[in-house]
Amino acid sequence: MNQRPRISIPHLAVMVAFSSLAGSCTPTAWLNNFSTRRGTITIGFVNNTPFRANFTFGGYDTFDRNTVPVFSQLRIEGNTAAAQQTQQCRRVFSLGGAELERLIEFNDLNVNDMPVLHEDVYFSSAPANDPLAAEPTEGFAVQQVRLDGIDYVCGGLLLFVFVQDPAAPGGFRIDYTFFNPT
Repeated sequence: MNQRPRISIPHLAVMVAFSSLAGSCTPTAWLNNFSTRRGTITIGFVNNTPFRANFTFGGYDTFDRNTVPVFSQLRIEGNTAAAQQTQQCRRVFSLGGAELERLIEFNDLNVNDMPVLHEDVYFSSAPANDPLAAEPTEGFAVQQVRLDGIDYVCGGLLLFVFVQDPAAPGGFRIDYTFFNPT
């Protein structure tokens, strides 16, 4: 008579953990899935271009089907810095990302500045009260998507600096630096 081998609970836990790591997750995804998400993050924006930058930014949890993003929108005049922003820490931080925009629309969230709800960071030379003030009259910088546990940890400062760069797609780039919490 054949008997099934007995598997203890600790052995089962190790097998499940190993199979999820080996089969479907890269080390990056694993770190993002198991990183802590407690507290807040601080976000800084510096516009080192002569043009107004406008964008939507925020955070969400990728693997939570019920995620509701936290987000804000800014228009930053040329050669200025915005006041630092604080948001709830989430697994993903997005600056002009397509998935953030999709989640905002999917959840029918209140958007205070509809012309600024777009992918990427737009740069405009139009006067502030002009209908083109939120359009990319001068170009754009490609969106940034950063992961908790990989690119930042909760409690730290995410700093984004906008720079005009003719070699970059759209004519602008975003330099990113993370400062660990002290």
